Amino acid sequence: MMSRATTLTRALAERIQFNEAQFIAVKQLHLNMLTERRDLEILLNGASAEERDTQLSWAQQRYESELMFLLKPQQLVAYQALRTNLTAHRVK
Repeated sequence: MMSRATTLTRALAERIQFNEAQFIAVKQLHLNMLTERRDLEILLNGASAEERDTQLSWAQQRYESELMFLLKPQQLVAYQALRTNLTAHRVK
């Protein structure tokens, strides 16, 4: 999981340009998010699709909220543009 958190953080840092403190904080955030998702998948094994989606959506919202707290205004704009582009590619 640590490797995946590092990979996610590096990929995001390439586009948003973190300082060292932000890199460490975002890496920890990614590790927390991955751990929470894994725990939810285990906990919700056998739950309805609706319940799984609801819980995973809450986890994603917490991640987004914590990430927004870590980003500077210019980084936040870059992140939102990145999210918009990724979402547009998934819709196509």
